[in-house]
Amino acid sequence: MDADERHTGRALAPRPSSALAKPPAPAIPAAPTRLTARLQRAYTIADLRAQAARRLPQAVFDFIDGGAEDERTLRDNVEAFDGWMLMPRVGVDVGTRDLSRSILGYRASLPIMMAPTGLAGFFWPDGEVAGARAAARAGIPYCLSTNSVASIEQVAEGAPEGERWFQLYFLRDRDWMQALLRRAAASRYRVLCLTVDLAVQGRRERDLRNAFTMPLKPRLSTALDLARRPAWLAGAARSRLGFGNFQMAGTGFTSVAQHVASLFDPSASWDDIARIRDLWRGPMALKGLLHPGDAETAVALGIEAVIVSNHGGRQLDDVPAAITALPDVAEAVAGRAEIILDGGVRRGTDVIKALALGATACSLGRPFLWGLSAGGTAGVSRAIEIFGSELDNAMTLLGTPTLDAITRDHVRMRRGGW
Repeated sequence: MDADERHTGRALAPRPSSALAKPPAPAIPAAPTRLTARLQRAYTIADLRAQAARRLPQAVFDFIDGGAEDERTLRDNVEAFDGWMLMPRVGVDVGTRDLSRSILGYRASLPIMMAPTGLAGFFWPDGEVAGARAAARAGIPYCLSTNSVASIEQVAEGAPEGERWFQLYFLRDRDWMQALLRRAAASRYRVLCLTVDLAVQGRRERDLRNAFTMPLKPRLSTALDLARRPAWLAGAARSRLGFGNFQMAGTGFTSVAQHVASLFDPSASWDDIARIRDLWRGPMALKGLLHPGDAETAVALGIEAVIVSNHGGRQLDDVPAAITALPDVAEAVAGRAEIILDGGVRRGTDVIKALALGATACSLGRPFLWGLSAGGTAGVSRAIEIFGSELDNAMTLLGTPTLDAITRDHVRMRRGGW
């Protein structure tokens, strides 16, 4: 589609140029100043997951942890990284390392960002603000979900210095959709992340069995479990739970599937994506792509970044793992847009594999929520610190002092790649 064929909507007011200028971040994020002894004992992302599981009610933990149907894609997202091995080089000066990376014009301290995750404020009081503050402290982007508990404005006020992105879904009410865009622009969210793989919600069977609602509906079968989580209950009791960016009619318990079915638009097409590209005055990323042909179409529309993602295995089951789809997308994009890998990233070595296969950076969803659920801002900071430490260690041993030094030659397929 040529530019002159696209619908030209009412443009948003451009942000001041100062919103685009960001000082360089440190090479490795500074450790948070107040880590509890429990968080200090979290040496891996898996440790943070275990701590989150102990604090959250089972139904709430399952909402984070679960996927669609048989959860094959959920497992594949993680396990597919095992199909690649790292190939180190020696005789390289790695006395100093630079882990920073430009992500859509922002110099991030690490090649990672906080993925848009719904209902973060359900897992920890003011969870979106807590996550945004940790990201700002570390010098990495934070992306706020449309389905957040805190509003666009509350997160901007709570983390005013951070690199903020706003994630948008296609809504049936297009006027409200444009109002969200105007609010994000007014609150100085620099990048728009448009998610296109949630026409309807996937069949998340853990949530169905748990009768998961927002807020959590008390059930006799879960009463004992709730009673054993006093810290979470206390936080939920003092929080104003709901979908902060929507003016919801009526009250009561709402499942996420009901929320999506009532408000989201399954008829959105590439023409609608082009209209949003015309409306947003700033960098834009398109999230939820797996097919290289879709990535090519996105680039043709002038979209600056594609996010290779299957929604964390929470939508259509039996689709390729994100890391499996990445090489073909990278070949199709051919450097014309940045590529962010979303899904299954649990280690610093996973980040290296993604960069070697063509990604600019990686997006963290569940690791962020596990850290948040384990310890709020400090827990998210701990998750970022773990990734930074693992990445720095692996780059030193791999013989790559900078991220640009990581190439396709540094990975091999575990089978048949020699």
